Amino acid sequence: MKKDIAIIGLGTFGFELAIQLSKAGHSILAIDINEKKVNAIKDYVEMAIVVDITDEDVLKKIEINKFDKVIFGLSSDLESIILAITHMKKLGVKHIIGKANNRIKKEILLKIGADEVNLPEIAAAINLAEKISYPSVLDKFRIDYNTSLIEVKLPDKFVGKSLKELNLRKKYGLNVVMRKNKKETEIITNPDIVFDENDVLFIIGDESRFKELYK
Repeated sequence: MKKDIAIIGLGTFGFELAIQLSKAGHSILAIDINEKKVNAIKDYVEMAIVVDITDEDVLKKIEINKFDKVIFGLSSDLESIILAITHMKKLGVKHIIGKANNRIKKEILLKIGADEVNLPEIAAAINLAEKISYPSVLDKFRIDYNTSLIEVKLPDKFVGKSLKELNLRKKYGLNVVMRKNKKETEIITNPDIVFDENDVLFIIGDESRFKELYK
């Protein structure tokens, strides 16, 4: 569904986020105090403007409260961000997503009214560590706090074995729900299915138990 989104701060994170969301079909207002950054992105988004986000009257003028989401792409000027979020909450902005470079700033932004706060540097570090530690993982979708759907290359120790033999549900609390290979993609309903070296599995369960399996 198309959303009206304002992105504040056009550093590397904010600039790329604005472009990707615009490509996905959303209506993007890109905001920065730096005119060069605004000019650099104006051809890629619906609108790009130079705005002082600490000025409540300016925020009223651009009708910041009408946007579905306001996303901060900057994290360094904490005083300005706090002031801007305070104004936005007063003006009735629906959903504010902040950005922080440490957990203390995250807690501060949440306490003053941000609905959620990203820690992109920490998230990138965690993702890289997991990629190095678990190279078989192709993709991951978090379902809730403890449960994820994980797409993974078949481990060598699984080749030629059936789901019944592996008994992953009893040993690890993991459920293999689907497999795909060069020939087909199928939902697994037969526990006697035998895995092939080219299979990719989709597993649902607790990430910590999954890591135990792949140690």
